[in-house]
Amino acid sequence: VVGPGGCISVAEKKILVKGPSGNFTYGGLSGCAPYTINLKATTKGTKSYVWDYNDGNAMVSSNLNPSHSYDRAGTYIPKLILKDSAGCIVSVIGKDTVRVYDVQAGMNMSSLTVCDQGKVSFSSAISTNDVVKSFSWNFGNDSTSTIQNPSFYFTKKGIYYPSLSVITVQGCKDTFVSKTPIKVAASPVGQITQTANGCVNLTVIFRGRLLSSDTAAMSWKWNFGNENISNSIDPEPQLYRIAGNYKVNLLITSSLGCMDTVSTNVEAYAIPNINAGTDTTVCRGTGKTLLATGATTYSWFPSKGLSCTDCPNPVANPDSAISYVVTGKSIYGCMKKDTINVSVKYPFSMRTVNGDTLCKGESMRLFASGAERYSWTPSEGLDNPNSGSPMATPFHTTLYRVIGSDDKSCFTDTGYVPLVVYDIPTVDAGLDKTINVGQIIELTPKVSPDVIDAKWSPSGQAFRSVFPNLTIKPRETTTYRVDVFNQGGCTSFDEITINVLCDGANIFIPNTFSPNGDGMNDVFYPRGTGLFSIKRLKIFNRWGEVMFEKNDFLANDANKGWDGSFKGTKLNADVFVYVAEVVCDNNSVLTFKGNVALIK
Repeated sequence: VVGPGGCISVAEKKILVKGPSGNFTYGGLSGCAPYTINLKATTKGTKSYVWDYNDGNAMVSSNLNPSHSYDRAGTYIPKLILKDSAGCIVSVIGKDTVRVYDVQAGMNMSSLTVCDQGKVSFSSAISTNDVVKSFSWNFGNDSTSTIQNPSFYFTKKGIYYPSLSVITVQGCKDTFVSKTPIKVAASPVGQITQTANGCVNLTVIFRGRLLSSDTAAMSWKWNFGNENISNSIDPEPQLYRIAGNYKVNLLITSSLGCMDTVSTNVEAYAIPNINAGTDTTVCRGTGKTLLATGATTYSWFPSKGLSCTDCPNPVANPDSAISYVVTGKSIYGCMKKDTINVSVKYPFSMRTVNGDTLCKGESMRLFASGAERYSWTPSEGLDNPNSGSPMATPFHTTLYRVIGSDDKSCFTDTGYVPLVVYDIPTVDAGLDKTINVGQIIELTPKVSPDVIDAKWSPSGQAFRSVFPNLTIKPRETTTYRVDVFNQGGCTSFDEITINVLCDGANIFIPNTFSPNGDGMNDVFYPRGTGLFSIKRLKIFNRWGEVMFEKNDFLANDANKGWDGSFKGTKLNADVFVYVAEVVCDNNSVLTFKGNVALIK
């Protein structure tokens, strides 16, 4: 120890190390596994020994000269562990390193199966802690090679077990013989048999056959070109629905993987697209050419009415409706049928309505029947000249012609419908008139020249009727209608009103009378025309006394008048007052008042 001033002090003490002691030696420091070394130990104070060889193996032994074999490549330093009776343990480590070398040969092969002949590539697979200085290959058929990674072309069928022997720089050796052989096998040779080509829907039967093979099991894979596959040597029959050329492939594979592909073709022929044409109509007695298409040869049935049965375009002239079937055949013999229906149009007889007479402006429906199409001429005045029943409104006398035809224009027939059109007659009854009751008046209308008759209504008050006039004596106001007619029955009318008045103009009451028995004006009574009756007649004197009274008698009747007496006594000349109530033929009541002079 050293103090602050540099002063030094030294103290010593002995340590006693107890325990066993010893060492060991060994020779041959390198070799190829398995490599054995011999060890030799010398010890002191040792009760037991443990040898540790540094390879995972340790052994308790009292043998001071053991041997140990190293089975694995590596570097090792052995160790001896000594133990005395006091339990002290001391390890003594070897001074030299033991180096153990080893080599493990192996191989890789590009293929284990060769079909017929072929090259196999080999590569060495070496595990070693040394350097390989030589390679020796045997390909299982006495053929050899000394390169590290050789190739060999096998040409003969057989089973070959290749081997590889290697030697390292340290002289370590190993030989590897493949447990998996290389098999050189013959590829199968296949064949396809099939039934014949044909028309769609074509069914073909395929069979697979081997012309040559080894004993290996075979697998079969079909592709029929119709989207179907199979793994059977004898597959199900195949259906080809669509026309075409189909390639069929068969892959035959042996259990060793050797394969053969064989092919064949199937032709499914199209069914001819036979077309007999659209249904048609034949005019009776006039043929029509049919035209079939889509095939190479044709055959028609039945033959009735046909100009030929083995041509594509026979002329059909049947006497009644019929269906023809044509069978078309392609160059491959494929057939198909089609049918055309042929109807027959026959001559017909058309019927029309009888003619008639019309008044101008009137309409009549025309009728024609028995045809399928109609054409009326002239079209003037017709609502539809192509109808079988047009409405006709002619402006003048017209002869309508109708031509009827069938819908195929095979036959026609003609009919006529005459329509005689008369003008509407004209009539003018004149202006309305006014008369006094009891008067006679003649009505004289103005009529057109075509009028042949005239009818008046009412006619009960007519005196006479001479075409076209009417003589009447109306009692009351009346409207008269005259209807006139021409030869075609056309009519028109007009009206005239006769206003009948009862105003006294047709009544005469005398203002004097002389009841002297001379037979002239001896009686006082009402006179006139058109009078129906005297309802009441009263005569008064100037003092208002009733001198005479008579009820309900006819005018112009002297026997009902006043003879100038009162109570049987003739009165003297004087002036008297009268009051008369007169009922006209039209039931009008008039009252008349006045003076009458009685003279002698």
